[in-house]
Amino acid sequence: MSLKLCKTMWGVPDVAIKEKRKAILKRVVDAGFKAVEMHAVYWRLDGLLDDLKEANLELVAQAHTSSVVDGVGADMNGFKYMSKWEVKDHLESLKATATEAKKVGAIAVNSHSGVDGWSIEQAREFLRGALVIEKELGIEIFHETHRRRLFWNPFQTRDILAGQEDLADVKLNADISHWVVCLERTFGHESSFGENGDLADPWFKEVMDLLKKHCCMIHARVGYAEGPQVPDPAAPEYKNELKAHMFYWEQIAKAQIAKGRVSIIEPEHGPWPYQQSVPNTDMAPTHDIWEANDFVKEQVKKEFPTWVKEAGN
Repeated sequence: MSLKLCKTMWGVPDVAIKEKRKAILKRVVDAGFKAVEMHAVYWRLDGLLDDLKEANLELVAQAHTSSVVDGVGADMNGFKYMSKWEVKDHLESLKATATEAKKVGAIAVNSHSGVDGWSIEQAREFLRGALVIEKELGIEIFHETHRRRLFWNPFQTRDILAGQEDLADVKLNADISHWVVCLERTFGHESSFGENGDLADPWFKEVMDLLKKHCCMIHARVGYAEGPQVPDPAAPEYKNELKAHMFYWEQIAKAQIAKGRVSIIEPEHGPWPYQQSVPNTDMAPTHDIWEANDFVKEQVKKEFPTWVKEAGN
């Protein structure tokens, strides 16, 4: 089965500048990407959708339920990442963004969904409503495993989804780097045993089985115990974190392959404050995030044929 590499436009502000956009998109295409993910403030820019079509790039629409923004492009004027608490408000927000995404031809919506402080039943109520929206509009909605949101840690994810047949069609985007920083460790892989002992996290198999069942996209960012993003995924001091994340992505990708799904994988190392900066330099990054994402992309491309073979396809 096939690999569809998706390029994040987070941290690529030049895509908002019309005179620079075609060169940026050419760089994306030349690097082997087939799609881009971006927030509505970008896809609403004059001419951007036409430029994506000309470059033969598909769109994954990013949604933040109950977010508020006044500007467009790199101008995130008045941006509030989350402005409401009630389930109904998040469903209304999701439907509005997904409706627009469908209209502009997005292949899917990647949603930062809900609130981390909701009860399990509130979370399930939201997901049941999201499935109705997905069916009504005819566009897939992936709910990202993101901090501050519904699936902010593996235990919450397990408790929401396990044994819930009415939620069997819920689709996830796995960004396990968020879980690594929440748990302050990598987990479930031999590269973590040096720090954690050989306990092997007995909960991990159940959670990974849920990810295999529900995941339709992967955000491939390497996290570590004290942050969601290592400064440089190629650095030898983060070799164990890289091994663990490659293992997570491999398990999920193999499940997608076995089901006949295209594997949508997006290297997603982003700008400050995810990328560490040099103090007193106006946030100069310690490493180029484009290079970081290219490194992750090449690791995935190198291993993917083996994953296909071992998945039996």
